Amino acid sequence: MRKLNRKHSRRSFLKRNAMLNAGLLLGTGTTHAAITRSPRKDRIEKAKVYAVPSHFQDVEDMPADLFGDLGLIRKGTPEMTIGGGATSIEPITSVDEWDVKANALRTIFKMALGTPPSDIDCDLSVRVENEFDREDIIERRVSYKVGPNERIAAIMLIPKGISSPRPALLTIHPTTEKGKEQTVGRGETVDGKLTDKAYNRAYGMHLAKRGYVTFSPDIISAGERMFPGKRAFDNQPFIKANPHWSGVGKDLWDLQRAIDVMQTFSEINPSRIGSIGHSQGAYLTCQLRAIDERVKVGVSNCGIWPSRIAKNPFNRARTDWWTGWPLLRPFFYAGKPAPIDDHEIIALSAPRPFLDITALNDSGYNKEEEPFTRAAWENLRINVKKIYALHGAEDKFNTVFHLDGHDFPEKQRDQAYTFIEQHL
Repeated sequence: MRKLNRKHSRRSFLKRNAMLNAGLLLGTGTTHAAITRSPRKDRIEKAKVYAVPSHFQDVEDMPADLFGDLGLIRKGTPEMTIGGGATSIEPITSVDEWDVKANALRTIFKMALGTPPSDIDCDLSVRVENEFDREDIIERRVSYKVGPNERIAAIMLIPKGISSPRPALLTIHPTTEKGKEQTVGRGETVDGKLTDKAYNRAYGMHLAKRGYVTFSPDIISAGERMFPGKRAFDNQPFIKANPHWSGVGKDLWDLQRAIDVMQTFSEINPSRIGSIGHSQGAYLTCQLRAIDERVKVGVSNCGIWPSRIAKNPFNRARTDWWTGWPLLRPFFYAGKPAPIDDHEIIALSAPRPFLDITALNDSGYNKEEEPFTRAAWENLRINVKKIYALHGAEDKFNTVFHLDGHDFPEKQRDQAYTFIEQHL
């Protein structure tokens, strides 16, 4: 009997598992091959089909095109939407066709976020609470309303000596009890000095020292917004009080309010605002850009992991601690793919610049599983890249893969800051 290679066998298992989760194998949904196949079967199976065929022809895809559905759309006769004539799933070949799909994806995205309370909108009521010097930057504490009865605080870091409105970054903190304080350089210390981990996450401070205005709010359930008696990022009191909404929906609402506030300050150029984050902050940066075009540049570090390759997709729809997308829970219980996934959300940024930095040994995967995670992420990169290519903006989307785990070390930070300097 032929002895199987353990690594190859494991990779094949993971690949099949991911395909099952995405509904890409017979018996679980329509296969990608089936919906793109023409009568000239042999010719199609040997060729790659991209939204823009002239791009990426020399790239060897995974045997299963895990994220190939990004470049597909339903087409038919003009009577299609009233039920007339036959339809088929075909490659997107123009920006106009992508716009149709993008609008549909945003609608699905907002449906999955749930419905906010009808009375949530209100005046910002911005207040400057205090301000003090921090060597070469000024720290300003501001407060504002995100709801009629909810005032929150954020920290602005302003480079000293600026004489005109500057580009600014919304700097969203990761999953930490310290919230915004960590982002501006007040994380965990040893002997009065930031630990390496805390320094790696102080990107609000780093970018202010590079000449940008940075704006760091607390996400609900972190920092000053922790619920009494609950640990950091336990948002169950919010979920129980808002059964028709979601944790992510609330976070995105609050972050859009943050941009509203940023645009009121004379130190900030309102047309040159970007967003950067690590972990949860990266996850939210990606999603914020999908619905708010005011975010001109985005950098996500260790925050994106598509549910179709997740070992446990319930991480996004937990029944305890942090609950992001409760409306996704029925899909996961039923073994169905999420109605919208990360590759689609990333692509909604096109053609605005976006950098994704991903540790291939993250989200429950280890270094031994890197052959699978690298192949999967390469496939995601190719499929998102082709959407940017439709817009003639290939250079505005980039990815960085590494095996340094769930962190934001110097090498990756330098790549992030260079990308921001190039595009903001």
